Amino acid sequence: MKKEFVKILTFMVLFAFGMGTTAYAITSGYSSFAELYASEDAADYTIKTTDTGRDTTILALHGGGIERGTSELVEALKGYGKYNTYLFEGLKATDNGSLFLKAINFDEPAAVRLVKNSDYTVSVIGAAGNDETTYIGGQNKILAELIKLHLTAKGYNVKTLSIPDRIAGTMNSNIVNKNKLFNDSYQIGGVQIAISKGLRDKLVTDSSILNDYSGSINEALSASWPKIVPHLKKITKSEGILNKFNPSKRNFDKKIEHILKKGAKTPKELIENTKE
Repeated sequence: MKKEFVKILTFMVLFAFGMGTTAYAITSGYSSFAELYASEDAADYTIKTTDTGRDTTILALHGGGIERGTSELVEALKGYGKYNTYLFEGLKATDNGSLFLKAINFDEPAAVRLVKNSDYTVSVIGAAGNDETTYIGGQNKILAELIKLHLTAKGYNVKTLSIPDRIAGTMNSNIVNKNKLFNDSYQIGGVQIAISKGLRDKLVTDSSILNDYSGSINEALSASWPKIVPHLKKITKSEGILNKFNPSKRNFDKKIEHILKKGAKTPKELIENTKE
């Protein structure tokens, strides 16, 4: 009864003030996987984990019927055979939104373990809106920008998110940012890709768009990113001893911001900018 009241109240607030294009689904969500596990029938969801020992993990935290289209994209990326993947999928005939667990609260053990052992992480979630827009964020600003440039080169509309947007993916508590320390010294975090409902519907119904979209992300991760990593590692080495007890990493962050301010228009330009 209490949960239904929260849903109704949430709907009234969103109706009164308008729902932003990057809003989550209308649900308060669970605060932990333990809470979800205790409240939901295990037959109503499934967890699919593929650990190939790769350095990159791609997650669909709200897959299946929760946020349609996110599982399909992660499965397409899995097909390239270059990534670990994780999917939490809703299997209900209706009301899969009740299985929602926010990224900042996502502590399902298999997902936590996979992310913790990964150098780089990408999370695919859903956003509202019938337009065809990709919202990209996360703490790894260089990789986020790289993926954005690859997608825009193919004609996709991509917007970069930052604080205070609620799906900017920049919080330390977001599971996508809990990967390994970069070069054993710096918490570089991950990338969160939020895809509007309009575009997700296209990914589900049009295989050519799914292949094109996933192919662009794969190109960013497997071809362009490995060219940038060595240059970023040089930056961390030049900063001296950087470790998890010094979270600000101001000099490193300033150099990343300097690279981004150059405004690369193509993936190749961004790669070149990291060399300087």
